[in-house]
Amino acid sequence: MFKKLILLIIVAGIVYLNYTNPKREDHEAIIRAELEKNGPVSEEQFAAAMKDVDYSNFMVGSATKTTLDSKMITYGYMKKLKLVNGEWIKQTTQKIQNSQGY
Repeated sequence: MFKKLILLIIVAGIVYLNYTNPKREDHEAIIRAELEKNGPVSEEQFAAAMKDVDYSNFMVGSATKTTLDSKMITYGYMKKLKLVNGEWIKQTTQKIQNSQGY
């Protein structure tokens, strides 16, 4: 009986973490908000920036990373997201501003 209770608690915890796991759209929203701190970003520019970003779902957590060198940009769990690669944001913002002629 005790083992079944422990197993049930573990399964319930995993299900809860999976349910509260941030989705790709949540990661994209935080990335877009960071990019727009330095000026407007059009849909086309954002789509071009996200072209080289990969989303990974680990059931209990999720992350975005660059496709070229696999550097993590954001990670999240339990509906909480954190930006971890400010350098990527700076580089991408610079590319967007150069395409706008700033």
